[in-house]
Amino acid sequence: MNALPDSNALWESWNVALFQHLHATSSSPHALIAVATVLAEWPLFVAAGVTGWQLLRQRDRLGMVRLIAAGGMALLIEALVSALAFHPRPFAVGFGPAWVTHTANNSMPSTHVTLTLIMAITLAMRRQRWTSLVVVVLATMLAWARVYVGIHWPADMVGAALSAIVSVAVIYGLEWGVTVLMQRRKENAVARLRQEPELPVNTKRSPARQPTER
Repeated sequence: MNALPDSNALWESWNVALFQHLHATSSSPHALIAVATVLAEWPLFVAAGVTGWQLLRQRDRLGMVRLIAAGGMALLIEALVSALAFHPRPFAVGFGPAWVTHTANNSMPSTHVTLTLIMAITLAMRRQRWTSLVVVVLATMLAWARVYVGIHWPADMVGAALSAIVSVAVIYGLEWGVTVLMQRRKENAVARLRQEPELPVNTKRSPARQPTER
């Protein structure tokens, strides 16, 4: 029996209808299913390799730190969604078959697509726009393939895009906040130093010592 949260809502109706349109069936070309099976996993690793190579080649440590931090934030968001608004995968509620083996855990958002989009956003913000475009293409292939093989809903990809944007925004916001706080502390320290009274300087010269007679 098919059962989805708020399954009568317009959102879920659109979600299910689009999934049924995109999902591979037993009559779908076997070659296309085989290609989708590969594309459902490997674009993430290719994107990670391309992004890592680009950042390391530019010796962009700050970009790497931001990327890792945003990825951690995305995983935290996913854990919160799973705990507070669990959404079953298609094959877990009777919309199948799934053409790859996968656990029946929370589907929203797609971790693979979220992390790949975070890489694309990070590259774009580091002015690596062409590499970012390549990673966006990889994320698009990944999103299509994971819906096609039946382990994600189309809505999961919308959630992935939102999660990626929010994760990067939070990390940049925290970085900005820490920078402002440190700058203010520095300015306050300088202001306190300027307000401290200066110690008097002794300008008097000591009398010259008279030579002693022998």
